[in-house]
Amino acid sequence: MASDHLPKVVKAEDLTVREGKLTWSSHGVSSEIDVGSLLFALKPPASAHQYIICGLQENNSESAATTFELVLLQTSSMPDQISSLHLVSQIPPHLRPSTDNLVDVVVSTKAGSGLALPFWQAVLHPLLRVAREELAQASPGTEAAEFAGSQQESVLVTENAGSVPQFAQRLWASHSGQAHRDGGGKQSRTVILLSGDGGVVDILNSCEEDYDAQAPAASSPPQPLVCPLPLGTGNALFHSLHKPVASARPASSPLVLGLQTLFQGAPANLPTFRASFSAGSRVVAAAAEEQQQQAAADGGGATDTPPKLQEGGNNKPVSYLNGAVVASYGFHASIVHESDTPAYRAHGQKRFGMVAQELLRRSHPYTAQVEIRRPGAAAASLERVPRETHAYVLVTPLSNLERTFAISPDSRPLDGRLRAVHFGPIGGERIMDVMMKAYDGGKHVGLAWEEDGERVWYDEVEEIRLKALDADGRWRKVCIDGTIVELPVGGDVVVSKSNHTLLRVLAPKEVLPA
Repeated sequence: MASDHLPKVVKAEDLTVREGKLTWSSHGVSSEIDVGSLLFALKPPASAHQYIICGLQENNSESAATTFELVLLQTSSMPDQISSLHLVSQIPPHLRPSTDNLVDVVVSTKAGSGLALPFWQAVLHPLLRVAREELAQASPGTEAAEFAGSQQESVLVTENAGSVPQFAQRLWASHSGQAHRDGGGKQSRTVILLSGDGGVVDILNSCEEDYDAQAPAASSPPQPLVCPLPLGTGNALFHSLHKPVASARPASSPLVLGLQTLFQGAPANLPTFRASFSAGSRVVAAAAEEQQQQAAADGGGATDTPPKLQEGGNNKPVSYLNGAVVASYGFHASIVHESDTPAYRAHGQKRFGMVAQELLRRSHPYTAQVEIRRPGAAAASLERVPRETHAYVLVTPLSNLERTFAISPDSRPLDGRLRAVHFGPIGGERIMDVMMKAYDGGKHVGLAWEEDGERVWYDEVEEIRLKALDADGRWRKVCIDGTIVELPVGGDVVVSKSNHTLLRVLAPKEVLPA
């Protein structure tokens, strides 16, 4: 899967920075890399004047032989123009595999464009090896032999949709076992996720202990630390955490920022929410429904025959889900749900736009009662949204659902606040205008139409309650971080901030709460 040999470190000469590029020569051959593609410089303790500059070359061309190339340059001096490049002089604690800190790497092979495995093989695995080899002597409590021997990270390369949930169940079982041993346990756990938001979601919802009902004991081990790298489709959590950093370093790609955070970031509590469902709610998958409908069309049975349960809990009753990204009903939930079929998935990310166009043409008015509770209000102080039909109801603790889709522009990394965006059935043309303005820096907020008084509402909420009233189950879908739940007629979903920390997340130090 990955080479056991240390990656090649090039002895670089004549380092020069010109027009945003770092150039060097080695054995008479000149090479270059964009300054924005530089990660950091390793500063081995054995030499006072020796650096290893690390960089990531990315090639998105379909004709390229390789997508990623790790650049490692050994030099005795740093050009003045990159003297501010961060120096890594020791391995951070969360990346030191030991009996006190288990390190897992989850490589999600089907996430996004399928680049997680090549990224692990060509970049992350060799970068970890060379960093540990060079910096082992400077990392407290570790020895070079420990990094080269049995105390290595554990690597999971996913085989199917059940791989990460099964891993997460083992992770929580181990965590729970420590918490219930005499005297508790203090072993920490780091999970590096080469995936999209789904990896975090799977870990959140494999936690069977109801920490919202009772806080973990003081003797419990620290909550698992997740370190997301943006190799999925939307990567909402990553982009929201890194939004201020990305603005300050516009020349750096998301993967460059992710690797910088992996070596330079710090743990923080991950804000989450709880979505609670009334009896009769069930997890569904569009793929299962499509198979059922096709079977009926082919004469294979009535449409009310339950689809065969697939891995992932399809058609499974559900009472609650934990979330860290988004809860939605209406247009957003329908897009996520109806694009998740084999036919649409064949079109990659374009499937969302294809389904959106179909839904916009139809412009179905979703019938529901919606109530919100504002921060600081009593538990019973619910405000009714004054309309019976809706087009879009969305709640999130994040600023961005995609790198450029700023759905909640007032949200700040780790602020723990829930914000709701909602509007009525305003028609396909207006909905498209709202979406485009969200891609334009969040300019949809406050958008209004004088001719009929319709507007886009944007509120900070402590809780939101929704009762779905459509007769057709197609329009009673709720999306919780990509998981689709169908509510029964008159069924409720209540989304509220979680009371306790379920996971920690590795974040850029620049965004940590003061």
